[in-house]
Amino acid sequence: MDAKIIVKGTIVLIAATCVACGSGSQSSAPVTDAYISSTATCPGAPDYSAGASCNNLVNDAASVASTAGSGDPPTFTGGTIKDGVYHATKAEAFGTTTGTGRRFTLVVLEGGTKFYYAGDILDAQGAVATTMVAIASASTSGNQLTQTTVCMTGSAQIPTTESYTATGTELILSATQGSVVAVTTYARAGCP
Repeated sequence: MDAKIIVKGTIVLIAATCVACGSGSQSSAPVTDAYISSTATCPGAPDYSAGASCNNLVNDAASVASTAGSGDPPTFTGGTIKDGVYHATKAEAFGTTTGTGRRFTLVVLEGGTKFYYAGDILDAQGAVATTMVAIASASTSGNQLTQTTVCMTGSAQIPTTESYTATGTELILSATQGSVVAVTTYARAGCP
């Protein structure tokens, strides 16, 4: 068997060629991690529920300062929200020059219907303004994500309805409060 390792970013793909395996002909097929495949779920993911403390998810995201969004907020297109671990990578505020930063880890499970949050909302200087741990059940319709809080600790709130765009590698959530539109981009790191 010949094997080739192909590196693309931080994801390693292994392509294997099997010569004279059984009576079939030679074949070459890439082998990928479960979180890269077309399936939207993460089989065998742990249960992050933790009773009185809501969830036991570890927040290993980096701090992201808020930036003023330029122009209009993006157009949200919906899409399939893939299960996996997501980290906040961008926090934008449209309609204001100030906003709140993020240090958030989000785990999506059960086919995009259960969200586990662990993170910090940051002030303009990058200090922790509030910490939140939460679990929410979720559903989508068009480009709208509706969440119902199952449990939560901290003073931050999960928006009931947000506009969203989901791709295989990103989840972008948008909450509107008055004339301010807060947009948080999460990068998908794979299955837990």
